[in-house]
Amino acid sequence: MESFLARKAELLELTDPDRIYVENIRSIFNLPTKIAKLLCELAVKSGQFEKRYGVKCPNCSRLIKVYNTLDEIPQNIKCLSCEVLEVDRFEFNRAEFDVVTFYRLRR
Repeated sequence: MESFLARKAELLELTDPDRIYVENIRSIFNLPTKIAKLLCELAVKSGQFEKRYGVKCPNCSRLIKVYNTLDEIPQNIKCLSCEVLEVDRFEFNRAEFDVVTFYRLRR
């Protein structure tokens, strides 16, 4: 039992408080994804977490930029990493990039 609790404590310590994903909560507490998402949303409502939206580059999979609301996300966005690396395409429209939802521990 001690090793189980030690592993859970280690997972919590390794979790970036600025990027908490539903999957982090699911795996740490061994919950179904729906319940983990519900817990994250409840943490937002209670003021413990802040919800964030990251735009993920379809080329390099990096987060290009983080937004507070979905409405803030522009229709077109550039990946500066891909541009610097001179990748052929570094500008993408809304249909081409993924938006990733994550949470941030409120300080």
